[in-house]
Amino acid sequence: MKKTSRGPLTVLIAVLLAVAAGAGGATAASGGPGGAGGAGGARAVSDGAGTASAALTDSGGARAADRAAAADTVRAYWTPERMRRAEYQGGGLSRGAMEHVRRQVADPTGEPGSVPPAAASSSGPPAAAVEIPTRVGRIFYVDPFDGKDKACDGNPLNSGSRRLVVTSGSCVFSRAAHTWMNNWVFIPGYFRGSAPYGKFVGDWGYTFNAWIDDGNMNYDFGLATTHPNESGQRLVDRVGGDGFAWNQPKEVFVSANGYSVNGQIPSGCGGYTRSASFGGIELPCAPSDGGLSRGGRWLMNIDPDTSLGYVNGVTSIHQPSGWLQSPYVNTEFRDFFYRVADS
Repeated sequence: MKKTSRGPLTVLIAVLLAVAAGAGGATAASGGPGGAGGAGGARAVSDGAGTASAALTDSGGARAADRAAAADTVRAYWTPERMRRAEYQGGGLSRGAMEHVRRQVADPTGEPGSVPPAAASSSGPPAAAVEIPTRVGRIFYVDPFDGKDKACDGNPLNSGSRRLVVTSGSCVFSRAAHTWMNNWVFIPGYFRGSAPYGKFVGDWGYTFNAWIDDGNMNYDFGLATTHPNESGQRLVDRVGGDGFAWNQPKEVFVSANGYSVNGQIPSGCGGYTRSASFGGIELPCAPSDGGLSRGGRWLMNIDPDTSLGYVNGVTSIHQPSGWLQSPYVNTEFRDFFYRVADS
């Protein structure tokens, strides 16, 4: 895998998250604008050199028919039974990674700013009963480290492409296998095997080099672009997308939403964040169902009429003490978002 190495501030903009499934899961194939690679490879785009934007492919092909067929294969892979049995993506940081994190401080690096949320524009009721906030969703994928079906949380972000999901870096990149997750799909409103708004298959995945190389919790943050659902609807068109905020105060009221680590039931917490020892932010959260999975949104400034708000963090770690922890979103994350926003 070729990647840039300009320190922890460099963004590695990476690989197809979902392609045609083979025995035991999908195989990643790289390609797309500006470059191509062999099956199982990944293409890195250097800082400032633009973004990778398309090409869910079959064996490196870029035809629309190939991409559509590959997305259909991934949707078919994720049956209700597979989704119900997928394991929570847990695991903490290594001692070396924690020592590296402790030497860093994440603070505002400029003026506060934000991208506004957007309401859904596609009509039609959900295909199944919805038990959680519409945009909160479950991510499913095959972990290349052990070949197992696993799950994380995610949330749509408003952007130019209207197809962006925000989650943690650990939900797009397997550090154990040092490669990208396979058979990746996002299902907003997921509940006990249902996909009420359709299945949005992953296209490209994005995270920071500092997460890939060091497991640095200050950069455990990921984005993914998605293909339209079975009805041809883009993600934000179908369910809406929250805004994105950076350089905000470290003490702010947020609502953290996602799924229980002990099952598939919706869960959430609300409260004021504070600075965390590793440099990010943390939130007291001790629901009786075991806490929240990785990747779930932290939402601030929620409009009570629309339920739309601004993502200000994502769940990276759920500490046994009952605190959720997230990277602090500063100017680096803003720049990262804008590199991907129109992809």
